[in-house]
Parts: sequence; structure tokens; C-alpha cells
Amino acid sequence: MNIVSKHTPARLSFGPGVLPSAWADRAALLIGVATLGRLLVASTTGLSDTEAYYAQWSRFPALSYYDHPPLVAWTTWLVRRISSDPWAVRLTPILCAAAFGALLYRLGARLFSPRAGFLAVAIVTAIPAFAFVGFLLNPEGLLAPLWLLFLLLLDDLRENDEPWRPVALGAVVGVAFLAKYTAILAVPVAVLYVAGSPATRRWLRRPSFYAAGGIALAVATPVIAWNYAHHWPSLQLHLAERMVRPPGEGVARALLRVGSGQLALFHPLILPGFLGLLAYAIHRARRDERYRLLSTASLPALAFLLFVMVRASDSEPHWTMVAYAPLAIVAGGVLDESTGRLRRLAGSWLRASLLFSAVLAALYVVHLRSPVLMNAVSSYDPDADPFTETIGWDRVREAVTSHAAKLGPAAVVAGAHNVLCGHVQEALDDSPAVYCPSPRRTEYDFVGRRSPPADAPVVFVDSDRYPADTAMALPRHRCVRAEDIELGRGGRLLGRFRIHECQPLGAAGP
Repeated sequence: MNIVSKHTPARLSFGPGVLPSAWADRAALLIGVATLGRLLVASTTGLSDTEAYYAQWSRFPALSYYDHPPLVAWTTWLVRRISSDPWAVRLTPILCAAAFGALLYRLGARLFSPRAGFLAVAIVTAIPAFAFVGFLLNPEGLLAPLWLLFLLLLDDLRENDEPWRPVALGAVVGVAFLAKYTAILAVPVAVLYVAGSPATRRWLRRPSFYAAGGIALAVATPVIAWNYAHHWPSLQLHLAERMVRPPGEGVARALLRVGSGQLALFHPLILPGFLGLLAYAIHRARRDERYRLLSTASLPALAFLLFVMVRASDSEPHWTMVAYAPLAIVAGGVLDESTGRLRRLAGSWLRASLLFSAVLAALYVVHLRSPVLMNAVSSYDPDADPFTETIGWDRVREAVTSHAAKLGPAAVVAGAHNVLCGHVQEALDDSPAVYCPSPRRTEYDFVGRRSPPADAPVVFVDSDRYPADTAMALPRHRCVRAEDIELGRGGRLLGRFRIHECQPLGAAGP
């Protein structure tokens, strides 16, 4: 029984005057509905801690930033010319998610069929990682559509000979590098793909292919210039400082940590299918250029990222998004071209996956609107619930503003964790000015906001989630705990903020 056709379909034309297929219409409808849903969530929920931290970078325009390249800050600066509300801060990732869906459809339709492209879009729509990154301010959301555009341009090299094509490829890689350092993986992926077949190997003899590297480097110049001027701090962070596991965590526990995170964020039904499809794509890659492209785009990136995540104590499960995106297209192709019993099984798997995601989404909407589910789960951990990061900031703003007024016009605000500082700064609109004397180096070190002025009174904020020792954070100040803000819901304590009034040593008490 033939599972997948051996014939590679001809490219589809998307030029003017070509009527869209029914599957293209359905894909557009799905992307549109998902975009409206993301806009609704973005406009009805506050920013998470990490989002607020990223958003604050836009207050300090720079060529690059400590944690990530500058694109997330630059685009946030642009949209904040419209509004500083959460929906505006999240507008860029929402638009990027729509572009990602459109490019995913196009690549799936080009390699397999319009139906395969639609199925690929449906699959990623059902995966929690893609759903959340589709509206949360995050560098991954900006990288995702650029990665798909890179794959489309890379596939163009197989059948086209215009010398400008590698140059366009290099430009996209450079812009992707401005989104996130993970984009550097595009370089080995491109080299492996071009060198892996006679259909593409001809580019190794052409100067324009090597010029693409120079173009990518030129576009990425802001990141390189900033790091050079600051003695390569981002390189130190990602290659050394964060490459340590938590104390007492062995390799087995690290693998369990990473594996469970992948399973939860990339769907317990879809992720095992993706891994099986990766093996299938590798098997088919020798005889089918479509699978060679998709497996080359997935396997090296996935292997590298999982290795780094096991090494890094603060790794985040969504890092592997770009490695799974090609596997969604493989899944769409297999679902589209399979026959007989396999087709029925694959269809049942997809329907079960979509139903499971729909039920989870409905339950989380209920959780956002009511504490019923929270109180029904005895093991509920508020620190593991992103929703708790978005509440209580109006009370924090009122309390900090009141205590700053009490300390006088010279008072400033401080915290000791980067994302807490970012959220306090977002809540206050940086008035009074917010400083962040964190034990670890943060972006605040590079914008002159690490240590508060020695002679300024300080309102210091910490929380149960981000506790701090005021004596260590502010050794030149004497601090008094002034107020606690308890966050509750449904009769359950979710967290606590602590407000301290701190006077310079030698100054009169409050």
C-alpha cells in the first residue's frame, strides 16, 4: 500500500488573477478567527511578568539588549506610539502569528497540497505553545514567521537560478537574528540543505551564495556592535552564565524537566506524533526533496535546542517552536496523502488532538472568569499559573505611589528581580523611576538603572514569587517594611507583595 505519493507536486501559483482554493479560504478563515481570539485575550488580560520586562526595553532605545536582540524592543516602541495598553504591546506578536500561519499554509501547499497546508495550520493552532506565543510579547513570536520565510526562500534554491535569491535568503536570516539568537541555526540548516543534493549543490559554486552570509552579517550589525561595545555580555549570558543546572539536578532529572515541559506545551497527543513523523521524514529524505527540506530544517535545530535546554536551568519549553513547525507540514502532508486504514487513524488522531485542545481552552477560559476550577484542584500552584502574574498591579501601583509621595519628591522605586522590576515599571509608567539591583546582571545594568542614587529614598518592592533581602539589595539604605498587599481569589491566597520604605544611611527616618 502506498502511504505517500512518490511524485513531488508542481508548485502552486499564488500570482494575481489566480482564484484561491477552498482550502486556502478555510486556512484564511482559521487564521482570521485565531487572530480575533488572540486580540480578545490580549485586550482583556494584563501583561505577564516577562512581557512587562520586554516591554520596558522600548523605553531605552538601543542597538541591542542584554537578554535578546533588539527586534522585540524596536517593534514594541513602534506600537506604543499608538497606545501603551496590553493589546497594543501584544499587537506585534499577534500580527506575526497571523503571518506565521499564512507562510505555514503556503509552504505546506507548495510542498504537498492546499489541503496539507490547511491541516498544518490547524495542527499548530491546536498546540499550546503556538497558541500562547501567538499573543504574548516574546522574541519567539517574532522569529516564527521569519523562520518560515527562510524555509520558503531556501526551497526556492532547488528550482530557481536567479543570483538574487541567496541574497534575499541572507537578508531574512539577518532580520531573524535581530529577533532571536536561535536564528543562527539557519546557517547550518542552509548549508546542510544546499550541500545535501545535486539539485541544490550547484549553489556551492556561485558567489551569490557566499554573499548571503555577508548580507546576513551586515543586517545583524547592530547586535554585534552593541555586544562589542559592552564586552560581549549576551555571549557570556547564553554560552556560560546560564549553562548550569539547578543545584542537585542530575542529567536524568534535567531530561525529565525538559521532556515534561515539551509534552505539556506541545500537546501530549501531537508531540509523540511529531517525533514519529520526524523519523519518517528522515527516512523519506533520500528520495524526496520535500522531506529532505523539512527534516533538515527540524532535526539539527531540535537536537541543538534540546541539548541547550537540558544544560540551562532557566530554559523555557517554547524555545523549540521553530524546530516543530516543519513537522506540522510533514503531518499535513501525511494526513493529506495517506490512504486506507492509515488515513482513518490519522484523521482520528487529528480530531482527538483538536478536541483535547478545545476542551483545555474552554477550561482555561472558565478559569480566567471564575475561581471554581482553581478551588476544585487541591494541588493548584499559583506560581505555576500565568494568570496570577497579571492581577493585582493596580493595587501595587496605588501603594507604591502613596509611599513614594510620603518619602518625598526625590524618591525612586526598586526591586531585585528583573521581571518584577519590569512589571513595577510598567505599572508605574516609570514614574517614579524604577531601578533593579538584582544579584544577577540584567538589562537594567546597561541602561543606568541598576543601583538607585545613594542619597535618594527608595520604595522597595518584593513578593512571594520574587523574594529579596533589602539589606543585600540596598546596602546603603535602612529599610522598614511598610505594607503587605495580599492577592486573593475565591478565598485562596495567591501571593503577596511587600512594600518597604528605605532611607539613605544617615538620613532622618520616615
